[in-house]
Amino acid sequence: MGVHRTTVGEVVTAVSDALARLLDHFVTFPTDGQIAKVKQNFFLLGDMPNTIGVIDCTHVHIQAPRQREWKYVNRKGRHSINVQLVGDADLAITNCVVRWPGSVHDARIFRESRLFTEFQTNRPDGVILADSAYPLLPWVMTPFPTANTPSQMRYNNAHGRTRSMPNNTGLYCATQYRCPSQSPPL
Repeated sequence: MGVHRTTVGEVVTAVSDALARLLDHFVTFPTDGQIAKVKQNFFLLGDMPNTIGVIDCTHVHIQAPRQREWKYVNRKGRHSINVQLVGDADLAITNCVVRWPGSVHDARIFRESRLFTEFQTNRPDGVILADSAYPLLPWVMTPFPTANTPSQMRYNNAHGRTRSMPNNTGLYCATQYRCPSQSPPL
């Protein structure tokens, strides 16, 4: 396109910085006045009561960085950034953490997030659903590793139904913003 690589890098950095400054304006956790509606939407989605969000991480593939390249290699051997997303039943992202290399485990990203710190001190009015990579907490519900009773099976089924649709938000985002050099040919 006739634009020097340095110029492109500067523009990408400027746009990224501008978007990061706007993040807290557009990506917000439900307020107290919105919680009842969020819980209702999740219940309609999968019969899971008291749910205010679903959490998961997704890997966004990148080109190998020049520095500390090994930190960005995920468990599948690809270079990525591990992005934590919390979503609602309407597929809106309500919290995100975009700063960890692909080698970092989901649970560590969660433990070191502002969301974790905030909710450990100020418990939310509801629960966040997570997969087994996350810790079970009073406000984080994970599935039973082995469902031995009918009630545990019903819980796991409701948990899975409720988590499945919003969880696809991260998968959708990751596929839309993949590294151009790793995109499939058109």
